[in-house]
Amino acid sequence: MNKKYNEKLKDPRWKEFSKKVKAKDGYICGHNNNCGWNSDRGIPLVAHHPIYYVDNGEFVDPWDYSLDDMQTLCKTCHEIYHIDFGISALIIDKKTGKILNEDKSTRKTRLDVEKMKKKELEEIKKVVNK
Repeated sequence: MNKKYNEKLKDPRWKEFSKKVKAKDGYICGHNNNCGWNSDRGIPLVAHHPIYYVDNGEFVDPWDYSLDDMQTLCKTCHEIYHIDFGISALIIDKKTGKILNEDKSTRKTRLDVEKMKKKELEEIKKVVNK
C-alpha cells in the first residue's frame, strides 16, 4: 500500500464505511471464524480488506467496496493477518478479475485448494442426496 492510500483511511467516508463493516459482522472479530473477540473485551475492532481492487492502475478507494468484500477483525488478529500475508493479500483488477500480485507457485497452490474444495463439496452432495 502506498502513503496516499493510507491517508484515505483518515477520510470521514472510510470511518463511516468502517462502522458499517463492524455492524454487519455484529462487532465480532471474524479471523478464521474462531477468534470471537469484540470491543467489549477491550481490543479495538478494525474493518479489514482481505482483498484490494485496482481500477485503471489505481487502488479503489477503501470505502468503495461491497460490505461482502470486507471483514471485521480485532486489532490483534489484523496484525497477525498482515504478518502472515504481508501488507496486502490479493490485489485484483476490478474489471478483469485477474489477480495482480500472485506468483506461479502461489497460483498453483490456490488452484489446488480450490480443486480440493470443489471435490469435497461434490462428495458432500453425494452423501446428502442419498
